[in-house]
Amino acid sequence: MSPQQYEWIVRPLLDAGLGLDRIRDLLFRLGFAAIVSEGRGTAAEVSTLVLDQPAHVQAAWHEVIDRMISLHRSIV
Repeated sequence: MSPQQYEWIVRPLLDAGLGLDRIRDLLFRLGFAAIVSEGRGTAAEVSTLVLDQPAHVQAAWHEVIDRMISLHRSIV
């Protein structure tokens, strides 16, 4: 992936005011959960990573997940 694609993926979280450290933490937790669940996680489980966040951050997180899925589909 190009740097522009990485930036496009996380842009909603940046626009929602999250810092890079918090974004890295969320993506690490997402990756870890995917590995230990062997990819059997659900959309609801992914959402739990931001349940303690304001609504605009939750919406941004859902956009990030949608962007990851759409980029994956375009690559595969």
